[in-house]
Amino acid sequence: QIFTAVEQAPSFPGGDGAFGKYLGKNIRYPAIARENNVQGRVVLTFVVERDGSLTDIKVLRSLGSGTDEEAIRVLKASPKWKPGIQNGRPVRVQYSIPVNFTLASE
Repeated sequence: QIFTAVEQAPSFPGGDGAFGKYLGKNIRYPAIARENNVQGRVVLTFVVERDGSLTDIKVLRSLGSGTDEEAIRVLKASPKWKPGIQNGRPVRVQYSIPVNFTLASE
């Protein structure tokens, strides 16, 4: 059983701010996206398992030019999350997040 709403949502260790930092440090902007000035957000959905691992990572909203694959790669490499909690027990939770790709202006 996979939940979509739980009493305590899954979270990246250290919270949203830490997740933003993790993305900032680990995302490698795909060269083709940079050359074509592709910017925007990739929205990913995945299941946070009871042990905090991420499975079934899929792209809900694609940006293309290698950004989708890069967003998936970084999520796969992510440290384990805190699992979602329902009735005091960890449960599997479907979760979605946006990953922003923004080119720094020179």
